[in-house]
Formats: sequence, C-alpha cells, structure tokens
Amino acid sequence: MIPLFIRLNANKIYFAGSPVFLAFLLIFFSGCASPGPKYLNLSYSTAHPVTQRQQTVGLSRFNDKRTGATKGYVGYRQLPGDHREIFVVTGQDLSATMTRVLRTFLEQRGFSVSLVPAFPATARGVSDMPEEFTHIFAADINQFACRAEKTGVTTHMTLIIDLTFYLGSPDKRSITTIPIALTLERTELVFSRKKLETFVNDAIEEIFAKAFPSL
Repeated sequence: MIPLFIRLNANKIYFAGSPVFLAFLLIFFSGCASPGPKYLNLSYSTAHPVTQRQQTVGLSRFNDKRTGATKGYVGYRQLPGDHREIFVVTGQDLSATMTRVLRTFLEQRGFSVSLVPAFPATARGVSDMPEEFTHIFAADINQFACRAEKTGVTTHMTLIIDLTFYLGSPDKRSITTIPIALTLERTELVFSRKKLETFVNDAIEEIFAKAFPSL
C-alpha cells in the first residue's frame, strides 16, 4: 500500500503519510518543466583587482558557426513523455553574450578593451589593424550545447563547448590560432535553471584559463 493519503476539507488539501515519500514527490515535481524558454545569464564573475590599465586590445564579435541552432540556443533538458525544456541566453544572441563575457575577462586582467570590426584571421588581416592595439582577439563558436536528462530523481548534464580563438599582434603582424574543446558532465539531485547556468559559467571560465594562461 502506498504510504500516502489525501484528505479534502472545504478548499484545503491535506497530505499525510511517509515523510520519505513526500520528499520524493517534492523532488519529482520540482523537476517538471513549465512552458516557454528558460534564460541563462552567462557571465565571468571571478574578480582580479586591477589598479590601472596598461595595454589596449581590440576585440571582435564572436562568429557563431553552429548549424541547425537559433542564435541564442544553449541546450535542453529531456523530460519524461518526450517533453523538452529549452534554454537560451539572455538577449537570445550567443555571439553577443560570449563577446561580452570575454571582454569582462580581459578587463579583469588589466586590459582596456575596444570593440573592432571582424577581420580575416590571417597575418594580413591583423596587420591592417591599428598598431596601438597590443593584441587583437576574435573567436569562432563551433559547438556550444548542453544536454540534460532527467533519470529518476537526478538530472545528468553533458556540456560540449568547441571554440577557436584568434590572438593577433598588429605590431608583429602575426596571429595565433587557439582551438579549445571541452566535454563536461555533472549530475544534480535537484535540477534548476540556476544550476545549469553555474555549470556553463564554470566551463567558460575554464576555457578562458586554458586559452589564455599567460594573461
């Protein structure tokens, strides 16, 4: 016999029974999806106190090279009954979001950042940039997607991020290509939009640290 009963009294509903079973119900229903997309606020939050700006760099908007995805798409959570909960970035533009996050990363490390137009990722393309810039940054988004699946009372998340950074030096007329790809997994007992947001932001911080260890 299920250790639960419901007693109705006027407009009130009372639950009684096993505390363990009630806790299970709370966890189960907390994972249910609600209509409409869920928005993730991607950011770089690690503080690096800087007393003065010493170098000026140029930053070009990220180039989203993904296919078959809307420009704000980040991922989904698969739920029972073939239902999906869709996640997109706030502002619904991943390229603009990643450009903003990289700008924050650079500013946290003492650079004065100016946005620049897209440029060919070649030595010639970099040489056409003003020499006042110590570096020029650009990046391609090759893959960026998170898949979460609810299995019982837990949710397993798999995040794939594949980026190609371009680091140019106008004074040297040179450019370095930095490919970075990560596949990360995490399991949560109680899934939430905030936990997915934290998962993605942690991954972005790890990618920037790997791509630019000397900054």
